[in-house]
Amino acid sequence: MSEVQDAASDTRERLMDVAERLFAERGYGNVPTRMIAEEANANSAAVHYHFGSKENLLEAVFRRRLEPLNRERIAKIEAAVAGSEGAPDVEVVLRAFIEPTLRKPRNDGERAFRLLSGRASTDPSPEVKRILFQAYDAVARAFADAVARACPHLSREELFWRVACVYGAMLYIRADNGRLQPVFGEEFSLSDPEGALRYAIAFMKVGMQAPPAAPLD
Repeated sequence: MSEVQDAASDTRERLMDVAERLFAERGYGNVPTRMIAEEANANSAAVHYHFGSKENLLEAVFRRRLEPLNRERIAKIEAAVAGSEGAPDVEVVLRAFIEPTLRKPRNDGERAFRLLSGRASTDPSPEVKRILFQAYDAVARAFADAVARACPHLSREELFWRVACVYGAMLYIRADNGRLQPVFGEEFSLSDPEGALRYAIAFMKVGMQAPPAAPLD
């Protein structure tokens, strides 16, 4: 690779690193491309040169983190199904889906992306929704299929609501907004991956295995 190509690749990575942090801190809609370029020590037009648009930059940020993560999650989900005789163990399926997303971040970039993904899940902008739905579609479908096999006692409607509760718990933990510390004390934190996996998955398992809700009168 030539020096010019090296420089371009380095600029592209810096832009993604800065965008990831700023989107996580401020929200996608509150970060202009000029701010990203300035903090990345790049030309003001660098975002459009390397990515074409801010939307494409956000998509590149998600793709960089999620492609390897979702390959791992899908492989674990498929192994949970293939390794079972009959209905797979719902705890194994839940752990395959959730554990890779709740591991302790290894660096500032992973910490920023964890916050970004939680924030983006409630972002109302169409471009953010499109990117998220596309980025998570394959793993979401794999999980929905596996958990349906693990919980044959549930109707499609009830499965929908229980999976929504799983998503809600997982995303709230990932967002880690500090809301519960004033209530329970600073010694507890949603950024504790061991606590999240120990308690959250046990809670979700019981919820998924519970008998169907009583029918309406």
